[in-house]
Formats: sequence, structure tokens, C-alpha cells
Amino acid sequence: MNVDDPRIREAYLYKKLSNNRVQCTTCHVNCSLEEGESGICKTRKNIEGKLHTLIYGDISSYSLHPIEKMPAYQYYPGSVALTFGSWGCNINCDWCQNWDITMHKPPEKYTNASLMTPEKVVENANFNPSINGVCFSFNEPTLSFEFALDVFQMLPNDFYKYFVSNGYMTVEVLDLLISSGLNGMTVSFKGTENVTDALLNIQQRKIWDNLQIAAQRGIHLELAYLVIPTINDDEEFIRDFSQKVIHRLSANIPVHFLRYFPSYLTKIEKTSVSNLQKTYTIAKNEGLEYVYLGNIPGHPFQNTYCPDCSELLLKRDQFSLTFSQLTSDNRCPSCNFPVQIFPYRPQYINK
Repeated sequence: MNVDDPRIREAYLYKKLSNNRVQCTTCHVNCSLEEGESGICKTRKNIEGKLHTLIYGDISSYSLHPIEKMPAYQYYPGSVALTFGSWGCNINCDWCQNWDITMHKPPEKYTNASLMTPEKVVENANFNPSINGVCFSFNEPTLSFEFALDVFQMLPNDFYKYFVSNGYMTVEVLDLLISSGLNGMTVSFKGTENVTDALLNIQQRKIWDNLQIAAQRGIHLELAYLVIPTINDDEEFIRDFSQKVIHRLSANIPVHFLRYFPSYLTKIEKTSVSNLQKTYTIAKNEGLEYVYLGNIPGHPFQNTYCPDCSELLLKRDQFSLTFSQLTSDNRCPSCNFPVQIFPYRPQYINK
């Protein structure tokens, strides 16, 4: 172990096993590792009988993003998040849209890495008055759990703390993140159980369990579903997913159906706009109140409409909020229907 590498820190959550083996308890993959062995995510390693993260403060991507890009359409609409990514993922998707960072190990030498401390994140957030919150995204942020936890604990309460995740962290990780200030998540799905459990070797029920815990603790949730032709676009899959959202969470959870483009190892033709529009219709007919289509710039289903009377409430141009006619207490001006925007009367909506 290079004791000078600031990225290498003992992990917060793991179990010691016999013969210097350890079990990672950061996510539900629960890798059991021999000494010197790394987990499936490529970012955690058994070093001398202790589990270590290899990416503390190792930043692969760093930018200012509108919250709508996460995607999050009903969470501080029109705000800007200081957004970070690192390396690796705990789920290996052949169609990964960010494979250039999720499928790669962190730089071998820390001198070749872009490093940042939690103090520097807070300093940058405070420096730019346009920044409203901090978001961990791009790769799976659960792998940066220790760094994110320290950032959230140092970040003033007037900044929001957001995750864009696959939701496969353990309950212990979720609890610590929420206790440290996490107040919003976009969770990405790659299909229903008969797709993900078979193709990705995960137990999707654990993601739903996490979502229920987060909802019960007041965390704002939005869900994203990447619609991939011949993989997860069957009508029954969309109905099943929509019903799970309604029955395990709520009909007013915003759901984004995203257009897939060929990427990484999957060369299936991109999702057609007509197929995505059919998906929208199915989800709405099943009872979801807020359904959006993503990765189709300028499409009207990127806007927010009243679930009761279909009045246009929030208009978007790609990732920019351009129009709002919500009332001062977040209701439809035509029928007085209460619209689920977090927080109550956000100050970032443009009139």
C-alpha cells in the first residue's frame, strides 16, 4: 500500500472474516475479498486484512449542472448543482452510457488523478453564488460514500445534497447519508426484476426497499428508466414498473423514461421516439401522475402538466426551466390541484 496516496482510506463499513478476508457492506453485492483482492466495483480493496476505498476525493468529472439534468424535474426547479463523479460501478451494464468512467479503474498513481478535499468542495460551493447544492453523479456515487459523507457533513444546510444512483447501497449506507444531510435522489432503473436480476445479477427488491425507507424519511425521489429496445421495452414491463412505483411508493413520484443510444458493448438501434411516447401513454394510463421523456430535446413531455386538468405548469427547454405558472403555494392556477414540488415553494422557480 502506498501510504502517501491520499485516495486510499480505510472503508467505513465492512466485516472482518477469517484468514484476513473481509466482506464489503457498502452495497448489496457484498463482495468477500481475499487479501490483495479488489471488489467488482474496482474501487475497494482488501489491504492487509482491512477494506480500503481507493477513490477518496478522486474526481473523474466536475461541473455545474442544472438539477434538471440529473434528471430531477420537481426538486428545486431551475437550480444549479455542483456535480461530481469518480470511477467504477457496482453493476456492470453492457449498455452503460458513462462506460468511460464506470468501467475503468481509478488512475494507478495519485499524481495522475484529480484530487479534491471536502473542504475544497465546500469552498467552491460557497464561492459561486449560482450554486444551490452539491450532487454526486456520473458513476455510481455509493462508491464515493466516505467522501460524500464528509462533504455532506461539512456543507452548510442552505445547500441541498443530492445523489444520482442505482439505489443498490446497503441500508447502513443509506441511513448514514440521510443522517448527514442527503435530501434528494434520482434512482436509475434498467428494467423490471425479470430483466435486471437475470442480466445484471442483482436483487432489485433491495432497491425498492431502499426507496421505501428513503420516502418514509422524507427524501425527495425521482426515478429514471432507460428504455432499451428488445431488452426492457415490453409493454408488460412498463406496466409492471409503473404499478410498483404506485404501490411501493406513490403515484406522484416523478418518473423519467429515457431514450437509449448505442453505447459500450450494446449496439441495439436507439429507442424510437414513437416507442418512448407509447411508454409514456402506458405509464400515464397505469396511474402515474408525473411522467417525463428524456434524451429527446424539445419534446413537450419534458414539461410538467397538471395531473388533474393537464394545464402546462412548468416549461423546459432541454435542461433549462423557461416558464412557470404555479401559484404561490404550488398549485395549478386552473384547478387548484396541489403539485408535488420539493421544497414547498422553491425560491429557484423563474416567473
